Amino acid sequence: MRITSLKIAVSVLFVAAALAMAPMASADSITYNLSSNNLGISGSVGSVTITDTGLNQVTVSITMNAGFSVKLNGGDFAFNGPSGLTLAGVSGFAADSNSGLNFQHLKTSQNISAFGTFGFDLTNVQGQPGGVVSANTVTFVLSGVGLSASQFTGVAIHFCTASGSNCGPYTGFANGTPGTTPVPEPGSLGLLGTGLVGLGGLIRRRFLSKTI
Repeated sequence: MRITSLKIAVSVLFVAAALAMAPMASADSITYNLSSNNLGISGSVGSVTITDTGLNQVTVSITMNAGFSVKLNGGDFAFNGPSGLTLAGVSGFAADSNSGLNFQHLKTSQNISAFGTFGFDLTNVQGQPGGVVSANTVTFVLSGVGLSASQFTGVAIHFCTASGSNCGPYTGFANGTPGTTPVPEPGSLGLLGTGLVGLGGLIRRRFLSKTI
């Protein structure tokens, strides 16, 4: 009975260790702090987060700080790094409480103020109610062959110097430097697996020493 219990306990520990040490698909999430702008405003005006949310798919989430908003009508959402983006690859577009929006144009090799040329520039938002020209939060999904968050190397957005839907009084462009956070952490999982293997071996040695 004791030997059977030992075998079961050790087996469970080794299975758990194997699962912990097995390679896992990692999702990347890159956040750009919009701390650079062409209006001379100090500090951050908001952030852009690009996250892997499926195979060949990322979700772009823009959150503006108090006193700022994303310009929709005539606004620009520019990206560097990825390839093959198309208008057909944009879905799930929402701004604040308004969903079902869309971009009318996708430019390539577009100069964005003082921040240089960007490979892709989504422009001319359509579908929001009359009078809504800006938003505090914007989300949309980008899909494309082989697309992942780790490909993005730069972003720039058109923003307004007021919160809410009415934009104004000034508009400008902002961008930031990304920082990548991989999820999960393979190193931590490996350490956990190694610890479980060691624990299983220790239990087995102690049990055998008591039965001799």
